Formats: sequence, C-alpha cells, structure tokens
Amino acid sequence: MNLEEIEKLPDIMPTEALALMFQKALVGFASKEIDKQGFLLILSQLTDRQVMTYELLENETRKQVDETLCGLWNTDSYEDVDIILSLVVNLGLENCFAEIKQSVTQNEIIDEMILNEILETIEEVGENISNPYHDLEKYK
Repeated sequence: MNLEEIEKLPDIMPTEALALMFQKALVGFASKEIDKQGFLLILSQLTDRQVMTYELLENETRKQVDETLCGLWNTDSYEDVDIILSLVVNLGLENCFAEIKQSVTQNEIIDEMILNEILETIEEVGENISNPYHDLEKYK
C-alpha cells in the first residue's frame, strides 16, 4: 500500500472497503513497511473518503487508529499536528483528542503557531469529538 495508489481511489467508496484499507495502513505502519509521514498521508487520504460516507469508521478500526495516533502525537512538528488534528476531528477519535487537550495544559514549550492551531481546533470541536457529523444532525 502506498500513497500513490490511495490517491487514485475514487472519492466515494463503501465503508467496508475503507475499513479494510485503514487496517492495511495500520498493519503496514506497525510492520515498518510504511514510515510515519507516509502513514499520516495515507490516513489523511482515507479519512477524506471516509468523511464522504457520512458514517463513522467501523468501531474496532477507529479504536486502533485512535490508539496509534495517540502514540504519534507530538507538538514539535506543525505538519504532524495539522494532519493529526484533522484525522482526530474527522474520525471522532476521543482518546487522542483527550491527549491533545492535555498536551496544551502541560508545562511544555509549544511553538505559538502550533499552539494556536491546537487551541482553535479544541474550541471548534467543543464536546462533540465522538460525532464528527454532529452539526449535520440538525438537518435531519
């Protein structure tokens, strides 16, 4: 599995197929076939397609992605922060979101641009992290 293959996928795909692709990415990253940057970019592409389903990612896969991203969370790289924030918000990853919130209250020195990005995301999401489609439900 590589980024070029993922980028060629159709924008709209069945949720089951996407769950399998998320699983492949997780396995590839765990076995070191995919490096961190490639993994984040692949997840970003898959998440874009998952969002188009208007459904949450299958629960077990979502938990695995959540756990893996918790392990990758850092406030040293703007690019990593930007991608991980997007993944966490769009997939509704509760544990990683809690870790993100906690990272701004610790006595770490965080670059101002990165800190602002994190704080804006926290404010925007509020308490609705588990359901990225919360705002759309008022239109049902």
